[in-house]
Amino acid sequence: MKCKSCGAPVKRLGRSGRYSCDYCDNEAVATPIENSLDGLVLTGTYAETPCLCCGEAHLEIGSLDTFPIQGCRRCQGVLIKRSSFARLVQGRRESYEGPERNGEFDPALDGPRDHHSRLTCPQCRILMDSFFYAGPGRVAIDSCNRCETVWLDCGEITSIAEAPGRR
Repeated sequence: MKCKSCGAPVKRLGRSGRYSCDYCDNEAVATPIENSLDGLVLTGTYAETPCLCCGEAHLEIGSLDTFPIQGCRRCQGVLIKRSSFARLVQGRRESYEGPERNGEFDPALDGPRDHHSRLTCPQCRILMDSFFYAGPGRVAIDSCNRCETVWLDCGEITSIAEAPGRR
C-alpha cells in the first residue's frame, strides 16, 4: 500500500484504523462508507490492486470490523485473506441478533461465475475459483487457492451473517 500524499509505503497501526507513512508522517484515517451494506471502512489510501469487478483504478486499504481488507469505494467489493474471512464470518454470525433472512437469490445472477467471466487474482494472475459458499447465506464467492484470498461482492458478508442456521 502506498501513501496518498507522497507515494511511499505505508504501514498499518494496530487495530486503530490509522495508517502511517514512514517517510512523510502522513496519516490516513479509516472512515466508514456511507450506506455500505457490509460496514466497509476505507482510508483513501490506494493499494496497487485494481478492482476485480468494476474496473475502478485501484482498491483502497481498509477494514471490515477489525480485519484488514482492500476494498472498492465504487462497487463496494472486498479482497480479504481467507483466514480473515473465516474469522469475520464467525464473528458476524455470533454477534448478529436481528431476524434471520434468506434474501433474494437468483442462481443465474447470483451464482458462481461461468468460465468466461471468472475473475483473475490480482496477486498471482491466475483465474480465481467461483463457487457457492459452503456455509449459510446462499452466496457465491471467488477464491484464489494459490495466494489464499477471497473476493466478496457487495452485500455477501451481510447475507452470510444474517442467514438462518447455527450461530
